[in-house]
Amino acid sequence: MPLEIFTLKFLSPATGCSSHEMRFETEPAAIAAILDTDIADLTTHQFYLDEDELAALASVTDLPLPGWDGEVMLTRPHRIDQAPYIVHTNFELPLMLDGRKPFAILDGEEGFDGFEAMRGLFRPHVENGSILERVRRTRGEGPTFLIIYYALPGEEWRFDAYDELTNGPRPWTEEMERQQGHLLGYTEEECDWWITNDFRRPFPVTAS
Repeated sequence: MPLEIFTLKFLSPATGCSSHEMRFETEPAAIAAILDTDIADLTTHQFYLDEDELAALASVTDLPLPGWDGEVMLTRPHRIDQAPYIVHTNFELPLMLDGRKPFAILDGEEGFDGFEAMRGLFRPHVENGSILERVRRTRGEGPTFLIIYYALPGEEWRFDAYDELTNGPRPWTEEMERQQGHLLGYTEEECDWWITNDFRRPFPVTAS
């Protein structure tokens, strides 16, 4: 079986984002055996590894794993990794705290553990006023679905601008894609690359 590329992401307890990453090649069957999962799942799922799984992975791959107190995630490389700039996905909070991102969106099912954990990382900064929040709730017959907007102080105008851009049944155009990128804090050059390389909606991300 040919070797394939995997990525280990060492997540910061403070932001939930990757603080350190290691990319390596190995046989998918070896990883599937460690995780007790199907090989097909390795392409579509992310895995949080416990100490025993990390030890087994280090043994199989000879990886010099660093000591780490936070969570460790195993993933496959994604198309988004091809971008020649920092894509904000999964780095929203540290980029906002650093003043490099003015606006972010988080969406998910209210009460879902993963969604609430990510929301909880933003909460202290919302409470101290360094990040502003707007919550939209969608209720149907099932669970409540939340769309949460976050903005730096002085950038809250983006809440209404994003609503105006994305609400309604009209077809999504290249110009709308560009406007969305600008609202999320991407430069003109970054939007050019994104559109030229056909990275457009719909695009499956949890946050932006």
